[in-house]
Amino acid sequence: MDPARSMTDVESETDLKEKAFTAPGRAMSPRALSRLWGPPGLIIAGQLFLQALAWIFFGIVWTRGIVPIPSLGLPRAIWFKPLSFLFTNISHILATLSTFLFSWGVQQAIVQHLRAEGMSFETFLAGMSIASQSFIRDLKRKRWTVLSIIVYVACFEQTSGWNTLLTPQQFIFDDDIVGRDVNLSSTQLVQQFNSGTLDSCVFEISNYISLAVGQTESGFAALNGDQGLPTSTAVFDNNFNTSTGGIFPMAFSSLDSSVWFPDTTVFPPSLSPPGSLSFSRGLSWTWTMNQQGFTADVDCEFRNLNANTSPSLIITPDLPTTKVSPTEPTQYNISSNCPSYQQRNFSSQYAFAGDGQGFILMIACVNDDSYEFIFVGRGSLYSFLNTTVCTFVPRIPNVWTDYSWDSSSNLTTIETTTLLNGKPDINGPAAVSAVETIYNMMSFAQAISTNVVGDQLKSVLQNIGDSENAVHSALNEYLRGVAEYSGSVFRACLSARNGTAFPTGIPNEMTIVSRGTLHTEFFGWQFTTSSSWILLPGTFVGLATIYVVLKALAIHPREEERDGEDFEPGDPLDLIAASAAGGLSGEFSGGRQKREDRAKRMNIVLEHTPGYGLGFKHRGSVSYV
Repeated sequence: MDPARSMTDVESETDLKEKAFTAPGRAMSPRALSRLWGPPGLIIAGQLFLQALAWIFFGIVWTRGIVPIPSLGLPRAIWFKPLSFLFTNISHILATLSTFLFSWGVQQAIVQHLRAEGMSFETFLAGMSIASQSFIRDLKRKRWTVLSIIVYVACFEQTSGWNTLLTPQQFIFDDDIVGRDVNLSSTQLVQQFNSGTLDSCVFEISNYISLAVGQTESGFAALNGDQGLPTSTAVFDNNFNTSTGGIFPMAFSSLDSSVWFPDTTVFPPSLSPPGSLSFSRGLSWTWTMNQQGFTADVDCEFRNLNANTSPSLIITPDLPTTKVSPTEPTQYNISSNCPSYQQRNFSSQYAFAGDGQGFILMIACVNDDSYEFIFVGRGSLYSFLNTTVCTFVPRIPNVWTDYSWDSSSNLTTIETTTLLNGKPDINGPAAVSAVETIYNMMSFAQAISTNVVGDQLKSVLQNIGDSENAVHSALNEYLRGVAEYSGSVFRACLSARNGTAFPTGIPNEMTIVSRGTLHTEFFGWQFTTSSSWILLPGTFVGLATIYVVLKALAIHPREEERDGEDFEPGDPLDLIAASAAGGLSGEFSGGRQKREDRAKRMNIVLEHTPGYGLGFKHRGSVSYV
């Protein structure tokens, strides 16, 4: 070093290390890092921990969209009040801790300044007011007044911010949703049917055992629902309260279809999730859709039919040449001269009935504007049915569908309300499929000596009586329920991917738009980008604390405290002792205005006074007015 150079022209070693503390892009020196040891390090670490806790929690909820309480494995109802109480208290504790760290940080910065070049007594008092979040009510010191207000509001709003962030809340969402479904009225669909493309979904669909079981269940559910009895039908992993209404359940996710239709893969999603809400585990949903359904008007009556009536009815036993035993069941055949669809033989042949038991046989006839089902009930079990003719008119109505998905059971419950009227559908593929389904149902229902359909009808008639009106009303509801079930299965068959009808999925021109609304309520957390404002008060206080502490350390090296000479500017006893040790006890005599004027011009430092410890001393001359 050139001895001719003045010391004021050369940066001291301490100054260089102080610059290393704050210079961008440069590593901190060990000396600079050592300044963080003790209260400054604790203050900075505490605020960093609080900020990390807040932002990480916000980020987790924000990325997931929704975090309901049930998704954490906690019961829904009993935890509402306790969790709100718990998190409200936690929020208050965290906000108080952040405010304490801010106050402590400001006081540490004040001490650093006092141990170095000092500060005016006015600045000292203002700084202590800021540290204690007190208002500075002095219009002559507008800068301090505005700063005190900002600090007070930020520290006060921390509690609200933490509480809004951490405390689970009750959220309510309503949104519009849109889906697409098979349009049974589509002219293209009818053309595909006439060309034979849909035969697998019309004539062969009822041969699947998994679907054949549901035929009688759907009729029995519709009949029980008509009597006001609680009942449901399980169709495609959904529970329908009473009837399906002929709709295919609309869902936001795909479903394996190979269980019901071999060689197919999935039912693709038919609904688009709402844009304002993302799905989450543990959330329950309800949505209402206006869908196209399928149903039938059924009107049954007793008729005396024989070989000479129109339509005719012929029942003949097929007696074996030699009976093995007297109780060997007899095979019965039923036939009629009524026209059938495309010469298909919709007749229940080869039905069996043991002696003294019963059977129900059926023939399906087609007219220009309706179908006619001829039911023949015989034997002691089913004589109540006698010979019954049911006029069957398929139609395509609108259906209000209420869905309810429960996250705990992962089950969707569906309630359908079929609206009046609707377009008649006599020769459409859904109508022919319904006739095929009912015919196959009667074939599957007949055992050697009993009939499932007859048993279910009889179980209800035992409660309401077996009068003519009661029998016909019961059969009407039963057949309507099976027809609507058939419409749902037919839609599903067309919708399944890789099926024989539409391998790549049903074309859009054969679909119809369904609209509805989605509703959900949940107790938990939900954040969006716009809700990040709740972090601002705490983030402001945290960053302000770190800035004040680091700036004080960068400007003034932190000195080692002597034993017994620690100083807390917020402790009244330390203030009194420091004032006495520094000889300032007589500096503030006179009125308030005179004391304030002296404070504005008095520059104080905190120095060690032999025999007295730390004390306030004023640096430079003070002139009094």
